[in-house]
Amino acid sequence: MDGLSILITIGLIHCSLFFFDTIFKTCSHYPYIYFLKNSGLEIQVLRIKWMTTSLNRRIRKWGMTRSKFWSAWFNAGVIVTTILLPLSIIAILKMTFNIWMSGPSLDNNNSDSDFTLKPMFPGVNMPLSEYGYFIVTLVLCCIVHELGHALAAAREGVQLFGVGILLIFIIPVAFVYLSMVQLRTLPLKNQLRVTCAGVWHNIVLATIAAVILMSSTLLWAPFYLYGNGVYIKTILPNSSLLGSAGLLEQDIVYKINDCYVKHSEDWTDCILNTTNQPAVGYCVKQSLIQEYDESIPSRQKTNGAVNCCTSDSEASGSLCFEYIEGPQAAPLHLPPHSCLPVRTITNQSQNYCHASNQCVFHDTHCLKPSLDNVSKIVQIRRREGKDVLFFGHPADIYHTVDISDWIPKYSFMNPKLPETVVKLCKYITMFSAGMAVVNILPCFFLDGQYIIDVFVSYLLKYTRRNKRVKQPIVITIKSIGTLLLTINILYSIITKLL
Repeated sequence: MDGLSILITIGLIHCSLFFFDTIFKTCSHYPYIYFLKNSGLEIQVLRIKWMTTSLNRRIRKWGMTRSKFWSAWFNAGVIVTTILLPLSIIAILKMTFNIWMSGPSLDNNNSDSDFTLKPMFPGVNMPLSEYGYFIVTLVLCCIVHELGHALAAAREGVQLFGVGILLIFIIPVAFVYLSMVQLRTLPLKNQLRVTCAGVWHNIVLATIAAVILMSSTLLWAPFYLYGNGVYIKTILPNSSLLGSAGLLEQDIVYKINDCYVKHSEDWTDCILNTTNQPAVGYCVKQSLIQEYDESIPSRQKTNGAVNCCTSDSEASGSLCFEYIEGPQAAPLHLPPHSCLPVRTITNQSQNYCHASNQCVFHDTHCLKPSLDNVSKIVQIRRREGKDVLFFGHPADIYHTVDISDWIPKYSFMNPKLPETVVKLCKYITMFSAGMAVVNILPCFFLDGQYIIDVFVSYLLKYTRRNKRVKQPIVITIKSIGTLLLTINILYSIITKLL
């Protein structure tokens, strides 16, 4: 199922829920209304809201205990947020400047050095298989963010009416319902503790996830090897690599032709290089050619390759090889094309070559397989077992084999566990840090609108008519911040979707 089908299905589910909710409310079904009231559910168009008061007492208890720790904790949040605020404003100005300089072009091939917003779209620039990580990360980041506000509010004595989760189409958002009247009556420093707490908690969460991510190799060292090749997890049933002499699940691959493989990035790069570069040749001894040659008069195939083998020879694993120097450069006592067993040639060749001068050993010649323009011989070397020889387009290897960087030290272990933790930490680091930076911007509907309000009040605290001056300044700053953020979001969405 593609991304569009999933979105349509989710939209239909939302419409169905809203339709039945309207029907039940219109018919005055008291049990249904009683259920909604007691469960805290509220269904609207493409929105599902759930709120509970059952956690209020526990959150107040957490916030009131260890008062010295929480005071120091949220004071640190105010300091970090104060440092981050001007940096975030500079960042949004820089991103807007980049958009202005790039002009009206909506070219997606911007350089990675461009500092722009990069929203994640499932099925567009994020694989649908990772949508679960996306949802878990988003829920976790929102809960940690709102928990910061709730604990800080409880610490300052602000009434907490409830906590909940709002599902807007497919986007889950956590929220806390505080008494804004009580919050505004607090001293400015205390207000900052509450308003900065969400951003502070996101920064802490991103830092923890980043530390776990950077130390993941060390943490999993007792159970997994990392950087010593790639682990074959699964092979698709339609893969030509399957077979008695083919690749097996749980194999450890460390080399593709003359390209060493230590990580999954190397695996991709090696396959890409094999695809783009000319077919490699093999430095073969002259005596080996004379011993195994079973060639017949060569003939040209329709695909451009030369065939000098019989059907029986091809069935037994032989292939027609030619001198890279060309037929005119072949020694007089050797034919220009030789039918040779592929596995014998690859196993006993001195080294790979692309030209005759690369065969430095005495009486060796550079031979390459005579194949069409897209097919290649790919020699896959593994820690245990014979090398696997693949005939065909190297891209088939990439599309039909699933690999992992994590090699289990014990047979009963699976690389899925460290993979999941590492990928989740990547998402949490990226999303939580991004949420902190965006939330601190002085924009409407974000924490920045309350934070900038308090900062302006601080600056105008000792000036006359501060109330009359403060409101226009705050509204102007919020409007400019909202406009800049909206421009960046719309530009990013358009460049990704068009």
